[in-house]
Amino acid sequence: MKRTMLITALAVSVSTLTGFAQQDGPLPRDGNRPHHPPLPLVIAVLDANHDHVIDAAEIANAAAALKNLDTNGDGKLTFDELFPPPPDNEDVGEPPVKF
Repeated sequence: MKRTMLITALAVSVSTLTGFAQQDGPLPRDGNRPHHPPLPLVIAVLDANHDHVIDAAEIANAAAALKNLDTNGDGKLTFDELFPPPPDNEDVGEPPVKF
């Protein structure tokens, strides 16, 4: 059970990271950094040291880390626990103000 959950989480993580690796063109010259969506929750939970790499120690701790996503404590990770709605933030989607 734990192995299946770990393999599923890693498969989701790898497919998501592949999408982040693609870039649609050159960086803008105006100094603004392109917007990158936040890391998927599974990756954020597994990547304990926040270096965007899931290393051997983090893989060894994956079962304990994934339990943190089980918000209702039923021992299962459901879609709504893996992909919660984005937080209500009035700044999301707003372009930066330039003076």
